[in-house]
Formats: sequence, C-alpha cells, structure tokens
Amino acid sequence: MLLIIVSLETSLSTAIPLTVLANTKKPPPDQAPTSGRSSGSRGCGTTVASNSGPALILLSPTASPAQTVLTRPTFAWFVRDTASVPIEFRLYERENNSYKLVKGNTFKSTSGITALTLASSAPSLEVGKQYRWQVVLVCDSNRPSGNLFAESDIQVAPIQPSLKSQLERVRDNLGKAKLYAQENLLFDALGIVLKYPGNETQFKDFRLSLFNNITAHNPELQVIQNSTIRSVER
Repeated sequence: MLLIIVSLETSLSTAIPLTVLANTKKPPPDQAPTSGRSSGSRGCGTTVASNSGPALILLSPTASPAQTVLTRPTFAWFVRDTASVPIEFRLYERENNSYKLVKGNTFKSTSGITALTLASSAPSLEVGKQYRWQVVLVCDSNRPSGNLFAESDIQVAPIQPSLKSQLERVRDNLGKAKLYAQENLLFDALGIVLKYPGNETQFKDFRLSLFNNITAHNPELQVIQNSTIRSVER
C-alpha cells in the first residue's frame, strides 16, 4: 500500500544565494546528464546492502530531455536513507554550450519522495529552452567529493491548442494527469499525481502506472511505490 504524507512547505526553506551556487561545479558542456540516479548504493554515512539500490533517484522519464508544457513544473525525487542531511536543488538553463544557474534551494532531506513545485516568486521556465536540474545530498560540506548527486534534462515545449482546450474543460487533477500522459507528457502527469496524491484507488493505480515508466528495475519500483510523499513549494 502506498503511504502518503503531504505537507506544503513554503516558509521553512532557505534559499541558497545564487552567487554561492555559481561557484559550485556546473554541468560540463555537451556532457549527458547522469541516469537520474546517484552512483552505487552508498548513502550518507550509512552502511547498506549492495543490492539496496541508489540512495537518490530522480523521478523523471528515462528519455532525455523530458518534455514539459508547464513553465512552473513539479520536480520530484526519491531519497532512500532516513538520515537527515542538507539537500540542494539546482536548476540550470542551457545557453549555447554553457549552463547558467537560475534557481537554488537547500533544506533538510527526508526519506521517501519529495515533490518540489516552482513557486510563483521563482523565475518561470521559458518555452523552447532546455534546462538541467540537479539534486545533491550533502553528506559532508567539507568534502564535496563525497556528496551524492543526480541530474536530468528537461525541455519546455509549446502546448498544443487541442490539449490546452481539453485541460480547460477538465476539473479534476486525475483527469488532467491522464490527458498529459496521453500526449506522452509523462513528466507533467507525474508532477500532478505527486503534488496532489489523492486517496482514491484510481488515483493510486494511475500513479503506479507512471512509476512503471520511470524505472524498469523491480527493486527500485517496490521501494518507490511504498514511499511517503512530501509536497513542497520553493
């Protein structure tokens, strides 16, 4: 059974000054992102079995870049370990052969799924542009090489008039998520079912079908689908 705990957090986060994050290592030009998973099974200061899976998994379609028609999408990731450590969310805009940091936040990690939606005060994404988002678990602030990170690309596509018209006629979140999925906009469909988990069986079944599209590894799927879900806005 999927256990869901939802809390909207808006004032407890601490924004990382962009001037500070600008000094961190940016994505190398023309280098593909990670597979959306931290390497190996090592966590932050924990001893785990070799088959326990990655400590950090981004919940995004495997196709890269993922497509979105939203300028304030929801980004989601899974953290395996229960130890609470600083976690950084970074969003870069691709410009020619370089990346420009446009948003950074830091807060405490929690075990399970975190769904982060860009707040109205945050810069909106621009149609036609490509972005790379990173999540970093800061295991030791004095030893950056020991931090765990995962990253994935996303591209903002223009919404088709027919889809926009259908979305305007649908009132419930599950219906909207299904419309996105029908257009192969799995990133947006997943964002809805994680931001608005819902309790009805149909909602849960559809969410699990989307999880099947982001991982083909059964152990990962098992642990993700049984995770708690925390919704935050930054």
